[in-house]
Amino acid sequence: MKKLFCLLLALTLLSALPLGAAAAVPEVSRMRLLFNPWNGVSEEYVPADPVTLYSLSIRASLSAIQLDRQAAHFAKAMFTDMAADGVTDYMVVSGYRAYESQQRLFTNKINQYLGQGYGEQEARVLASSIVAVPGTSEHQSGYAMDISTSKQGGTLTNAIETSPMGQWMRANCADYGYILRYAKDKTEITGIVYEPWHFRFIGAPHAKIITERGICLEEYLALMKDQGRTVPYVDGDGISYSIRYATALPDVDLNESAVAVHAVAAEGYLVTTAQHNPLLTPLRWN
Repeated sequence: MKKLFCLLLALTLLSALPLGAAAAVPEVSRMRLLFNPWNGVSEEYVPADPVTLYSLSIRASLSAIQLDRQAAHFAKAMFTDMAADGVTDYMVVSGYRAYESQQRLFTNKINQYLGQGYGEQEARVLASSIVAVPGTSEHQSGYAMDISTSKQGGTLTNAIETSPMGQWMRANCADYGYILRYAKDKTEITGIVYEPWHFRFIGAPHAKIITERGICLEEYLALMKDQGRTVPYVDGDGISYSIRYATALPDVDLNESAVAVHAVAAEGYLVTTAQHNPLLTPLRWN
């Protein structure tokens, strides 16, 4: 089952756009890649196609919790396979979060530090390392979720790292297009403290590459931008990818391969083409 969904994840890119057209500018995916303290969005930004996790029978602390539809369906596959491996104690406690909700969380965290005697500026700095500044949270994208367990009562603590769910997710989430977004050794780069409960959907092949190389999303996008060339990657299911950073929307030949274009942030695009060739063997990044 796991291999089937890994292949399906790759094939979502292959079927992203219809073939048969000549050179054209491809449609930009609704999934923007980067949300962080330096790359925010307006308070009006909302997911284009949200769906409740409850409707997919995904265990969640509230029936109203939502994710983008594609992210939610791969989460369903992921949790189904996790249960098949004997790990059944999980609970999604947060998904899509509106700007206003993020504002309340951020203000509450600032007030908490103010109550401890910190000055206003220091309280804001400390709060922003734990709760994303409104407009910079991945939760506003609809592609991120926080996962706890019933054993922990739905709380979010570092104990999740050693829980069966936390260990399974770190070992397997990339097969479903997810990454552990805020790693322990990347806080200076991400601007967010270690969060072993926070997982972000970014799709194939990016989740696999990030996980295999032990880098964070910011490092991956910077690497692609600095490469200045097309980078090849072949996964274990025979899907051959070519990935490159572009400053403007490119013209591509849709007859040759499927193409997905994701906006990195306010500027820049990650262009990914995919072809299926079972005769190819996996390539390694230098």
